[in-house]
Amino acid sequence: MNCARCGSAAMSKVISKVSFKIAKPAKYSEAFLHKARPFLRAQKETAEAFAEGKGSEDAKTFQLAERIGESIDRTLAARLPPRKS
Repeated sequence: MNCARCGSAAMSKVISKVSFKIAKPAKYSEAFLHKARPFLRAQKETAEAFAEGKGSEDAKTFQLAERIGESIDRTLAARLPPRKS
């Protein structure tokens, strides 16, 4: 293989590290979500999300758990006094 710019045959592949960052860490472990899925599927309030045809079962469970966690966080923040640093 020759260099496309200069035509030199003295080339070598360079493998670089790949780095990524998860935008938002999950509130719950995968094991917990796997155990929670049957409960979430059985509840009237959350069963509709599973009935929709979009996304995998894992994605639906993750999204529901995140929404529930955010709701709990908001409720606790509103009802508990702020922590002193």
